Amino acid sequence: MRLILDEMISPLAAEKLRVKGHDVVAATEVGLRQMADAELFAWAVRERRAVVTVNYQDFRPLHETCLSRGEGHFGQLLIPRRQSLAIRAMGRLVARLDAFLATHTAVDALESAEHWLD
Repeated sequence: MRLILDEMISPLAAEKLRVKGHDVVAATEVGLRQMADAELFAWAVRERRAVVTVNYQDFRPLHETCLSRGEGHFGQLLIPRRQSLAIRAMGRLVARLDAFLATHTAVDALESAEHWLD
């Protein structure tokens, strides 16, 4: 599975996940800073990446619109707002994403689906 972390998540998380062998980029690393959510979602579809975000109030409607049009995407990993994204908590987020990726290896493992990362 390939991931893109939205810009609310530190690129440090992407770096740490790449060290563990995962195909992960951060929006801020690939020139997508301040891109509209719909554009980031479309980029993720083109690049066959699932979106990792805490901004579920904007990304969930994009998922629903995509499905209502009969289109697919490569998934969304939603992080509850109660989860800290502070640098000091980055290790927990990286560990949770690493564990998820270890059990969801296919590029389409979350095809057209959402998953809450608890």
